[in-house]
Amino acid sequence: MSKLVEAARKYLGVRFVHRGRLPHKLDCVGLVVRAYADCGITLPDRRDYSREPNADDFLSSIEAGLGKPVSGLEPGDVVTMKTKLHPHHLAIVTDHPHGLGLIHASGEHGKVVEHRIDDSYMKRIVRVYRRPV
Repeated sequence: MSKLVEAARKYLGVRFVHRGRLPHKLDCVGLVVRAYADCGITLPDRRDYSREPNADDFLSSIEAGLGKPVSGLEPGDVVTMKTKLHPHHLAIVTDHPHGLGLIHASGEHGKVVEHRIDDSYMKRIVRVYRRPV
């Protein structure tokens, strides 16, 4: 199992809070930043984004810390996803019991969740980053 996935799973069930960075209050960026920090890697972090952030502003700093996009999906990858037109959500790919999954802080669910990647989620993935830990 990926160390990043293991670190992220510690936060399952944690309450979703916009711009959350605390162990008991996280948003999608906060989850990725904390999980990497738990693995000893500090990512660039911006907190000055709105609920519907501009994709370039929102993702540019964190993507700089993740490196160049790759193809394919593996547990431990970080993906950017679109919810409407533009990408503005982050998730971590997991080794779900029924195939690949995602762990992310979901405003829709109000907490950090993990689930299988179905076709609807696969269509929302815009970029994949692989920074092994």
